[in-house]
Amino acid sequence: MRFESVQAHAFGPFQDEMLELAPGMNVVYGPNEAGKSSWRAALYAGLCGVRRGKGGLRAEDKEFAERHKPWSGGAWEVGAVVALDDGRVVGLRHDLEGRVDNSVRDASLAGMDYSGEIPYDGAPDGSRWLGLNRRTFLSVACVRQADILGILDLDKDQSKALQEDMQRAAATAGADETAARALAILDSYRRDEVGTSRAPTKPLRQSETKVDEARTALRKAREANASYLQRRADVDSREQDTRDARRKADAVAAAIAEDKAVRAEQRLEQARQLNAEFPEGAPRPSPEREDIANQAAAALDKWNSRPSLTEPDGPTAEEYDRRIAEGSAQLTAARAAVAERAAQEAERRLGRIRELIGHFPDGQPPRPSATDHELDLQGSLALREWEPWAGRPLPSEPVGACVEEIQKELADFDATAAPTHPSSKILPFIALAFGLVAAVAGIGVAGLLPDFRIAGIALATTGIVGVGGALLWTAATRSSKQAQAAREQAEFNAIRNGIIQRLESRRKEESDYQAELERRSDAMSGLAAAAAACGVAATEPAEQAQALRDWQERRRKDLREYEELGKQWDELQQLLGESAPAEFEDRAERLRRDAMSLVDSADAALLADARKRNMTREQLSEVERESEEKRNEWVEGRAKRRSADEQYALDRNRVNEAEDALRAAAVAAQVKADDADGLAERLREWQERRKQSIAEADERSKRWDELQQLLGENSLADIAAEAARLRADADNRAEDVGENALAQAKSEQPSDDRLESLRNAAKQVEDAWILERGQLEEHEKSLPSVADAEDERDAAERELQRWSQLSKTLETTAGFLKEAQEKVHRDIAPMLKATVQERLPQVTGGRYTDCLINPADLRVEVSGPGGQRRDAALLSHGAAEQIYLLLRLALARHLTKGSGEACPLILDDVVGASDSERKQAVLETLLVISESNQVILFTHEDDVRDWARERLTGPPHSVVELDGSAIAP
Repeated sequence: MRFESVQAHAFGPFQDEMLELAPGMNVVYGPNEAGKSSWRAALYAGLCGVRRGKGGLRAEDKEFAERHKPWSGGAWEVGAVVALDDGRVVGLRHDLEGRVDNSVRDASLAGMDYSGEIPYDGAPDGSRWLGLNRRTFLSVACVRQADILGILDLDKDQSKALQEDMQRAAATAGADETAARALAILDSYRRDEVGTSRAPTKPLRQSETKVDEARTALRKAREANASYLQRRADVDSREQDTRDARRKADAVAAAIAEDKAVRAEQRLEQARQLNAEFPEGAPRPSPEREDIANQAAAALDKWNSRPSLTEPDGPTAEEYDRRIAEGSAQLTAARAAVAERAAQEAERRLGRIRELIGHFPDGQPPRPSATDHELDLQGSLALREWEPWAGRPLPSEPVGACVEEIQKELADFDATAAPTHPSSKILPFIALAFGLVAAVAGIGVAGLLPDFRIAGIALATTGIVGVGGALLWTAATRSSKQAQAAREQAEFNAIRNGIIQRLESRRKEESDYQAELERRSDAMSGLAAAAAACGVAATEPAEQAQALRDWQERRRKDLREYEELGKQWDELQQLLGESAPAEFEDRAERLRRDAMSLVDSADAALLADARKRNMTREQLSEVERESEEKRNEWVEGRAKRRSADEQYALDRNRVNEAEDALRAAAVAAQVKADDADGLAERLREWQERRKQSIAEADERSKRWDELQQLLGENSLADIAAEAARLRADADNRAEDVGENALAQAKSEQPSDDRLESLRNAAKQVEDAWILERGQLEEHEKSLPSVADAEDERDAAERELQRWSQLSKTLETTAGFLKEAQEKVHRDIAPMLKATVQERLPQVTGGRYTDCLINPADLRVEVSGPGGQRRDAALLSHGAAEQIYLLLRLALARHLTKGSGEACPLILDDVVGASDSERKQAVLETLLVISESNQVILFTHEDDVRDWARERLTGPPHSVVELDGSAIAP
């Protein structure tokens, strides 16, 4: 199949416009807003139309209408003329608004109506001749650059339709039934009548839930009975715990009483010993000399903290001042030398500016005429168009029968009766339907009626065998009829194809003759117009061409002169920058004055040395930086030396003050020595003797205070009476608890807090025992029956086993059909791989040479010479689009193979993401494909247009350039 033309009667921006197409490769070029997207949509709608099925419009139908309804409102109609590979030329016209006035008529056989051959979703669909439908045709044959990878993200309906077409193409050569439909029936029955473990409202899941609930109830009943027995044992042990806690608290109380008695007896003994040390009462305090002691301590602290004296070394502050002055003088000389050079450079630059200004008295450089430039371009184009025709004779007119005579011969031949091949698909379809019904009925009987399970399985097996037999019968009958039809059709086609070949050859000869005449005439007209515009008086094409070349040579000479002046002008502008010449004179004068000022202030010897070094501005900056670093270093060193001198003077004063204080304290303490260190040692000895005397007096005072604390407000006799009372209480408690319990309590460090804690714990244990005993009596009344729970579990498991067996039967049946479906995938995968792999190295620049294709989800993996495989969708965007474009072309070829028609390809900017080299490779690949499949490529890229102009020079290809003039205002 190929498009001969598409008619936009009322479509988008077009009103009664037509786009004619060649049978090979067509490149439709145009800028944005030129109508490319509208023509692409018109091609699709002109072939496939729109659905007229039940229900409202789909989302994609609404979006298509919003984009492509006529801008001016009113009727919405589009048509197309297609040539089928069986020789028919059919005109299709679609009423897209009312969806009623549609026609599919033969363009050469008195308007024969073919609409009954291609119905789909209530309306004619020309893609049915290809074995597709309007949804799968859009997914496979209509490719936009933005949607090349979209084949991986088809919606649910598109993916399902495409998979069914793939199965028909591989297994049944275009039949309308697939194993997928039988799978769908089984899946529907299993989903609606049995369900899965994830369907909460279906019998299988409900049975599983009942089993889980019954098992849970049994487990809970068993756990409840075991828990009761355990709790009963816990209550019995809680009573003994209560008695043990009470005995432990009493033992701790006895240990505490024993401890109190012992401490009272120790207190009594200590008080008797202290009282014997003071027969005369309280001790007298020792005299103290606090003022002298404080003076001695302060003098020693001052002497010990005196600083050590170390005279500063290194350069003096005056030496640092001299270095700073010398550095400043050297920097001044360097600045003066650099300033002199800057002033001299400014004078030289000013002189060059004055020299260049003299070349441009008008203040602007002379420029070539824009008109001459346009004339030069016009002349060059005219010469390039004329050169192929120079010296060539006029083309010869074709001879023989004309196109109209051959068309009449073809019409007369087609008027004879073509071979017909009636066939019926009713019987195979009925057998297939009865087989499926029998299989489903048998599965239902086996699952829902256990008593008839064997009969149900037999019926299901018979149905499955019937489905297989129907499919085999269909294939065998079709093969026999197709062989007979092929022989008859081959004889008819051989004669008809001979006539068509002569017709196409004559059309090509006449088209080439007219095209060559038009190109020669256009070249002569362009040459004459260019010569006249350049003032050439010659009338002959050869004279006009030579005169144009002479005129261009004179202009190139003028351009070289303009170029030289332009370089001098650019040099002047570079020297001036954004400034006027007067500013450079002011700057040169200012630099000269600054240089003279710096030279006058510089040392003559240092200046002479700086001039010899020819220092640059950048070197001066480095010298200034280094000078600043040295100056900062010297200033910091001078400050540190001055600070060190000041600190030395302060330390000397502190040492003298400490020595004076030491001598004054020695006089007050009446100690002597030969030097300051000896005085300090004598004062420390005096402090030690004083501390010992005070310590002895303090010790007697502390023991007296201790005696008073022991007695308090009581007498020695009162303390003895209290100790006797506590001893009696401890003995009584020890006798009640026993020696072993008392020894254990003593080993655990008894205390009042521990006693309180044990008594509280004993009370809590007793309260808990009383509470648990009451709860256990109530719990015993509500214990569940383990025997009843076991009966309920057994019944639920039997019900689950029945539904599980039915689910497995359905799953086994579906497995048989899935094996057939997987065989389809195994058959079509090699075909797709071979087609993609044939051109894969060319479009990827040899990077990838092998591929694998998953027909279930159309994922492609590619590999290069190294053998490592990669997911094509994860490659660079351009590489991925090139590979998946080949997959689209492979699908278009194999999905339509059984139809006997070659699928046309409608491509929109599919090379936009490719680099220049791979873009050329893809275009060359499309050119080769156009030998068997018509290719219609829409593009806005100039390099694609240029390639098409060079490569598509005549039939059977064409280049169409849109300028937007056909778009309705």
